[in-house]
Amino acid sequence: MRIILKGAGVLFILIMGLLVIPVSNANAVDTELFIHKSPDFTLTVPKWVDQKSQDPNAILCRQPELGSATTLEVAVHNLPTGMTYQDATLVFKKALEGPWKASNVEILYEREIKLKDNTQAYEFEVKWKSGIWPLRSYAVIAFKDKKIIEVVITSSFWVGDNQKQYPLSLILK
Repeated sequence: MRIILKGAGVLFILIMGLLVIPVSNANAVDTELFIHKSPDFTLTVPKWVDQKSQDPNAILCRQPELGSATTLEVAVHNLPTGMTYQDATLVFKKALEGPWKASNVEILYEREIKLKDNTQAYEFEVKWKSGIWPLRSYAVIAFKDKKIIEVVITSSFWVGDNQKQYPLSLILK
């Protein structure tokens, strides 16, 4: 019995090791520069399939393939007078709970950051459910010209660093 358990343990470790080994560039994603005017900003985005968003303020919505749980969305909203970055996190949470009908919405973290161009911005990650499906959303938000620029990537279970690179590539002009 011990030999079987040891063998099963070794097999389990090997399988887990294979799951975490990075795959070669076969999964590399082609990207392009997205340019927006008024407010002026650029963003590196994957060359995924364009989708229609439920957000009327969305200017770009893409998925790796039709029906994928992973979505990159860029939206520009009017900035309400007196709104802070911390307020934006709560507005995002309420939008998930309202129109998106999300449940178990939990803000995992939120903090001020500096973009690559040294501009002040804000990032946060939210864990939530759509029906029975666990999702995570990672967002980078910046304020410019009385507008909120919001870049969000949503995926099943977690958002990896390879996906976070897109919102973090935001550069205000």
